[in-house]
Amino acid sequence: MTPSVVLLSPHLDDAVFSAWTVLAAGPELSVVNVCSGIPAAGPAPRWDRVTGGTDAAEQARARLAEDREALALVGREALNLDFLDLQYRDGPLPPDAIARALPAASELIAPAAIGAHPDHVAVREAALRTGLPVTLYAELPYAARFGWPHWVTGRDPDPHLVPDADWDHWLAPVRARAELVPRVQRLSEPQVAAKVAAMEAYRSQFPAANGGPLGVLRNPEIVGFEVSFELSTDGRPARSARPME
Repeated sequence: MTPSVVLLSPHLDDAVFSAWTVLAAGPELSVVNVCSGIPAAGPAPRWDRVTGGTDAAEQARARLAEDREALALVGREALNLDFLDLQYRDGPLPPDAIARALPAASELIAPAAIGAHPDHVAVREAALRTGLPVTLYAELPYAARFGWPHWVTGRDPDPHLVPDADWDHWLAPVRARAELVPRVQRLSEPQVAAKVAAMEAYRSQFPAANGGPLGVLRNPEIVGFEVSFELSTDGRPARSARPME
């Protein structure tokens, strides 16, 4: 039977980095990696070179293997679509084509596109065009470029550091169509340990995404939280696939 809830991961790591608590919550979930096509063999583009790659096709295959390993830690397998990552293509990623390629579902969990990476924006727009209930998740490391907003961590607000202002900018296209109802999930110590282990399974990606010596994704003030948004167009929040608290 087709799972009713589908979690959309623009790239081979986004679901683990940003929606770990959803992945670990229960069996009724399907993971779809959108930009998981294999490019033609040839010199690695910039991001692949940053992460140690020399050939584009070889690096893409290595990332697929890493993703299988990471998801296996939580008993998951992904459906991999053939769309190419931004670094491997010349044109935009059509949201309508993504929407047509998705498996049957009653609800979608999709990236919020904080930071406006073109692939994340396209996947978000594809989800919104399906007409299904959608929950958006805040993506790491983009969403925590300035740390989490104070209402996420419970820390006192800093008048000279307002991450919400950055989020407001990136989420404006969604807020023009729907109310966003935020949900915060605080991870327990065992959840943090399991999530870090899964993130580290992306051996080619984690060092760069972690900010090298900055250690962004291992910082307990960052990895200890996940944020999602339910969408409401009629004053009532859409039903959340995995309620966060």
